[in-house]
Amino acid sequence: MEKARALVNVRDINLICQYYKTYAQIEGLTRRRKITRARRRKGILEVRTASRDEWIQPIAWIEWINDLGVSIRYMAQDIR
Repeated sequence: MEKARALVNVRDINLICQYYKTYAQIEGLTRRRKITRARRRKGILEVRTASRDEWIQPIAWIEWINDLGVSIRYMAQDIR
């Protein structure tokens, strides 16, 4: 199976957060966190977690499971 590569915008990630359970791996932490929003500020990708109302940075990757049950993961450098 081949891997597909694509660049997405932060706006795309925010739309995905509305329809799918979306998770992010925060650098320096061992657990992934469920997120509700994302933004890029001064070139650094930040996310807002579902459990707290605060922006956390930096992010290693963001992932969600699509309708087919396939896990989709984007690295931070692939998100504009």
